[in-house]
Parts: sequence; C-alpha cells; structure tokens
Amino acid sequence: MLQPVARLAELVRALVQRHYLDLSAARVWPLCVLVAYGIVAGFIYNPGMDHPFDKLQHLVFFGLLTLSIHAFFCCRLRISAGIAAALGLTAELVQALVPNREFSLGDIAANMLGVTLVVAAIMLLRLEVRAALSGGASVPEEDEATDAAQAQPAAPSSGRSRPS
Repeated sequence: MLQPVARLAELVRALVQRHYLDLSAARVWPLCVLVAYGIVAGFIYNPGMDHPFDKLQHLVFFGLLTLSIHAFFCCRLRISAGIAAALGLTAELVQALVPNREFSLGDIAANMLGVTLVVAAIMLLRLEVRAALSGGASVPEEDEATDAAQAQPAAPSSGRSRPS
C-alpha cells in the first residue's frame, strides 16, 4: 500500500524539480485554506437559499481566492486581483442564465470588496516590510528644509563672502 504512495510522492518531487515549481508552505497554504473554506461553506449553506451571511461569504471567498492566486502562481498583484475580479463578475453573470439562481449586484460588490481588501492588505504589508528593511528612518522637517535650500541654485554673489 505504501509503495504506490511513495511512487506518487517521488513523481511529484521529480516534476517539481524538473519544472522549478516552488511548493513551499507560503504558496500552498492560501490555496488549502480556500479549498477548505469552500468545502465547509458548501456543506453549511445551501447555495440556492439566501442566508444572512451571504455577502460575507462572497467577501471572504474572493479575498481568499485573490490571495491564493497571488501566492500560488507568483504573479503580479494587479494580475491576481484582475483574475479574481473577473471570476467574480463572470460567476454572477452566469447565475443570471441559470434557473433557480439570481444575479445580484450586491454579490458583485461583495466579491470586489473581498478582492480590494486583500490587495490593500498586501500593499500595506509590503510598505511595512520596505520601511523595516530601510531602517524605518524618516527625514525630519529640519533636514527637509536644509535639503530644499541646498537644492536651490546659489544667488549671484556680490563679491563679498559671508563669514561662516
């Protein structure tokens, strides 16, 4: 029984090394959380019925989807946000065509808000990391005034030098 599992694990390891895939925990965990959340939410809530947390479900799911796409595929943040937003919009448009489902602008808004919140959180985290790596030093106002004065061209001198 263990031999087929070991073969499968070896095959996956060989494919990962051959194609330079990074299957580290930081890349796989968001996808695992998204799948687990989708399964749990699917069992708890009947998709054909309205429930009080419908918009929250959309917000959380599309936030996790954006994070998963960004982490797993290592694409630019705007690309992962665009893909998640397009999937949310497409899902709602398809629901308009399916019987027993309904198109909802509120669901689209919740989907987009979930995408936007994750994008904002990632951007804020990146700013914090950059600030920490640069030492977090900010330029005091005095130094800014001195820098501005030094950046201006010198006034023509009248031949006299000022004492220092």
